[in-house]
Amino acid sequence: MRNLARVLCALAALTASVPALAQAQTTTAFDGTYRGVSRTIEGGSSGGSGSIRACISDGVPATLIITSGAARNTATQNPMQGSVTPQGVLVMRTQRGDVFQGQVDSRGTVTGRLNAGCSYQYVWQRQ
Repeated sequence: MRNLARVLCALAALTASVPALAQAQTTTAFDGTYRGVSRTIEGGSSGGSGSIRACISDGVPATLIITSGAARNTATQNPMQGSVTPQGVLVMRTQRGDVFQGQVDSRGTVTGRLNAGCSYQYVWQRQ
């Protein structure tokens, strides 16, 4: 019975420390507003150039905002939300579940790829 009590106390202590560990991963190093520089089509859903016609044309992405490790863009259609790690790895998802994976560098440039049926290369620059 004593061993069970010790195990339960140890589990309670470990469980209580998990939120603290998660908070330690939050970063403000990349906080800021990033203006869209470019959105370039890399390929269509089947990987062939024939399917690119169904993709959104090249352009400028909506503004990206990063606050305390949380990232979101200001797009009205198909917005993305996610997070950035202390190492600058940025992962966001659209409401449809499409995934953007990118990197914030030390100069404040964000580059990455969105795979949403069509593949796009995105670039943002911190203002």
